[in-house]
Amino acid sequence: MAKTIKIDDELMEVIGREADMMSRSLAGQVRHWVRIGMSIEKSRFFDQSRVVEALSGKLSPDALTAGEQEAYIDSLFDAARSGTTEQRKFFAARKAQGLGTGLRDGAIGRESGASD
Repeated sequence: MAKTIKIDDELMEVIGREADMMSRSLAGQVRHWVRIGMSIEKSRFFDQSRVVEALSGKLSPDALTAGEQEAYIDSLFDAARSGTTEQRKFFAARKAQGLGTGLRDGAIGRESGASD
């Protein structure tokens, strides 16, 4: 039975470009990447449970393999992009105070006077 999922516009653009380049349908490209992801997670060189332990603070990221560290960092960025309600309120308050609220082009390291 087919299921429907939501994919953000940015990821859909990437999927579309890769699908065109590889002569695949959008669904075919997603299936391809899912198979690759499943293979990586089952690899003896990559253990998703170790990534989860590092994300929960039970394991140092330094103890992860290179591939696991990449997945760890990707997960951190994904979490930072979506953020929790508490985090969104925190950054909204910073913005209201005229303080920096995150990274933008040319804004790295800028703490005050941000016009986000």
